[in-house]
Amino acid sequence: MVIELNRLVTFSKQTLKMLTLLSCCLLAFMPKLSAVEINELTAEEFNDLHQCEKYFEYDIYFLGSNVGYLHRTIIWQKDTALPKATVTSFGEVSFLWLDSTYQQKSTIRYSPQYNHFLTPEFSQKITGLKNRDMHALIADNGLKSRVTLDTDISHYQVKHYPLYDIDTLGTQIRLNLLQGKKRFTLSRQASSRIDTYHFEVTGLDVIEHEKWGELTTIKVIEVGEHENIVLWFSAKHDHQLVKAELDMMFSPLVWLTNFSVQCEQ
Repeated sequence: MVIELNRLVTFSKQTLKMLTLLSCCLLAFMPKLSAVEINELTAEEFNDLHQCEKYFEYDIYFLGSNVGYLHRTIIWQKDTALPKATVTSFGEVSFLWLDSTYQQKSTIRYSPQYNHFLTPEFSQKITGLKNRDMHALIADNGLKSRVTLDTDISHYQVKHYPLYDIDTLGTQIRLNLLQGKKRFTLSRQASSRIDTYHFEVTGLDVIEHEKWGELTTIKVIEVGEHENIVLWFSAKHDHQLVKAELDMMFSPLVWLTNFSVQCEQ
């Protein structure tokens, strides 16, 4: 009984981790441009491409049963000096008596000077086994952060890679795929540490999707210490994430079930 209880607790914690990592890949809408076109975008041109509202729904499966979901909304703001978006996410995992919820709100900004995204600030709240209330301010072009975790305040600093929240990390992954990059390193500001991910594009992989049938996807894996992360993106669906797996205990799966994009004409 104790062993089974420990397994259930581990499953809930790991599924929450997957829910957080999944959120990194529900990405902002961007037309299918070549690498050269993206690199040459001015701030005004980039802003014009993001006057949209996006909504995503993902389901989480364990042993063939639906045990949770993640919903995400992205709104790109108009009439700002630099392209900027507000992202809100809400998810829930329920397995037997283990219930957890996940909420996050973040700000994403594109830097034409550095040709990548930045995270000015984000907040996150988790209930359940890993209760926490977190707020982070990131400055100095992503190299410094101030994190308030419940009532504790910590400061972090990096030298090379800007610190991202989950939402901005995912947006940058998709931008890298559109630019044709095969290997890239990204850093994430976690609640009490900095996680660094080394991603590698392994090539095309055909998967079967319950809603859209056979899809040719771009498969991305993490080849560093987080090597259990596997992500599948569909070029047919604007290079959005359609499947995610952490290959952890019990190997839960995450599938995109619905998404919509509403742009002004």
